[in-house]
Amino acid sequence: YRAQSSYSRMRMTVVRERGTRELEMESWSKGDDEALIVIRSPAREAGAATLRTEDGLWNYAPRADRLIRIPTGLLSDSWMGSHFTNDDLMRETSYLDDYDAEISMEEREGVTYLKATLTPKPEAPVVYSELVYLITPDGWIPVRAEYYDEGELVRAMAFDQIQSIAGKQIPMRMTILPVDAPDEETVVEY
Repeated sequence: YRAQSSYSRMRMTVVRERGTRELEMESWSKGDDEALIVIRSPAREAGAATLRTEDGLWNYAPRADRLIRIPTGLLSDSWMGSHFTNDDLMRETSYLDDYDAEISMEEREGVTYLKATLTPKPEAPVVYSELVYLITPDGWIPVRAEYYDEGELVRAMAFDQIQSIAGKQIPMRMTILPVDAPDEETVVEY
């Protein structure tokens, strides 16, 4: 699913109670720890950027011409007004380090999936008490992620519109569905 490096263009649509907004972005990644996302539109946010390194997460604000490190205490805050958090961007690649996994099979709506249940290691600095991924058994493509806090589902992420990109099957759309706001969502389309 992941490559050693990548480049993508994305559209992120954020639907909140107070309205809908859309961002156009470009993204680059290298290895497991380095990633850069640059906002291209709308014009008032163009040039804003988020950089992930093994040393942390940084935001660049073009109007202030400042690079700001995101402190640990703000990792649970919303990223760019979306349902993604700064922690989502920072912790994306630490599943192997932070969680123990159990694999099983599960049927949902008549389809059988691999189910990866991730529970945090005792010393892991994580937000959720359990993560559940549903994965296609033939291509190991994620189709759904569920985030639990103390046994209660707090949000889900759906992956769809699978396409072959550079020989890899990739979901071209991700949708975050917060449980506490069922009329809201964040959709990222590659």
